[in-house]
Amino acid sequence: MKKPFKFLLAAICGKTTIKLLKLLKRNATNLPGSVVLTICPDFLKYLEKPEKIIAITGTNGKTTVSNMILDILTDNGYDCTNNNFGGNVDTGITTALLKDSTISGKARKKYCVLEVDERSAPRIYPYVKPDILICTNLTRDSYKRNAHAEYIFDILNKYIPDSTHLVLNCDDLISARLKPDNKHTFFGIDHIQDERLIPDNIIKDISVCPKCNAHLKYDFIRYNHIGRAVCSKCDFKSPKADFDIIARTFTNDGKADIKVKTADATEEYRIPCENTINVYNAAAVIASLRTFGLTHEQIKKSFEKIEVVKSRFEIIEVNNKKIIGLMAKGQNPVACSHACNIIRDNPATKNVIMLLDDLFDAKYSTENTAWIYDVDFEFLNCDTVKRIIVGGVRAEDYLLRLMVAGIPKEKIFCCEHEEDTAELIDVNCEASYIIFDMYNEHLRRITENNIKEKLKKCE
Repeated sequence: MKKPFKFLLAAICGKTTIKLLKLLKRNATNLPGSVVLTICPDFLKYLEKPEKIIAITGTNGKTTVSNMILDILTDNGYDCTNNNFGGNVDTGITTALLKDSTISGKARKKYCVLEVDERSAPRIYPYVKPDILICTNLTRDSYKRNAHAEYIFDILNKYIPDSTHLVLNCDDLISARLKPDNKHTFFGIDHIQDERLIPDNIIKDISVCPKCNAHLKYDFIRYNHIGRAVCSKCDFKSPKADFDIIARTFTNDGKADIKVKTADATEEYRIPCENTINVYNAAAVIASLRTFGLTHEQIKKSFEKIEVVKSRFEIIEVNNKKIIGLMAKGQNPVACSHACNIIRDNPATKNVIMLLDDLFDAKYSTENTAWIYDVDFEFLNCDTVKRIIVGGVRAEDYLLRLMVAGIPKEKIFCCEHEEDTAELIDVNCEASYIIFDMYNEHLRRITENNIKEKLKKCE
């Protein structure tokens, strides 16, 4: 394909921007791509792509899945172009592909792993056609970003290429219906004996049959609408899993031993995860890499080298008291509800500090708080939660929501600044949880250090 002059000009400007950012010791994430696409909006059309592309999308888990897939492929000798530095929209993906291309637009690497934002599908998939696309799930997300799961489904269903092999969650009756005429591989988790299910959540993003509108009968609901169901009238039902987790045991080091049933065998893995959502993430990784061509043994050996990402889940112990950091995707009621359920399941007495305000919204104090009424804060209404502490400009919004959840007002403590929340903990509690938005890592660290100091004074 003959490349226009604007493509070459954009490539030169983009490469120059990448070099300048490196000199300034800054991550070249979205800015080079923004420069490129301003000069040549259809730049990706002319840029040569790697021979094999694996893409990952979905509401929750796509970053974790992307990182694990990249780690395992790298461990097995595959050199992959990737965007794990954080840019998952068109500008970031353009930057990632440009970094590993020549100035004339030829790809330097044969393999590619890309995390792709769901709403970026119209700007990505007409030009970048994944060989394998994993969709982790489609659940309710930020109102202002993604509206509703069915809205995102329609975007993906329209723009995913017909040639793409889809790896889908059979327990998610929304994403499992994507592109029915494409090739599919399904992963899931069967009902595990003695598993704590979560049927008491507020929201379920699908409750009627998408074919005939009759009520769905769920065999079980694991959280939100994630589970297995059949239609009460027609033949619609959850797809059969090609990679089905039939046993799962969490270990003491933040990992889990799982058994995966395939068409031919039962495979065993030790995976880096400490909760149900991450077990689904691992199932997605296994299904996609087996589809890609790696063997059970290759994946198993590589999984054993991967550690739990501490920025998302971390336990620190001070004077026999635990400080536990739980990251939850901002303004995402499903992720926040899952964090609340983890807290509920821990029998220890605990403080709960909530740092959930979106950093960028909090700057201007404009966040729409409607989403907090979709979060299952009711899970925190239990005897083992002794104090819930919130700080910041919207502390009183959370106070109202927590009271609506039935939590006694005397258990809820508010302060003007997030940095002051640690001063309000009950030092007699066995654990202190910090639930924090993904952009509030700095506030989490400040709070964590303040709790440490407060606990040390109790020696």
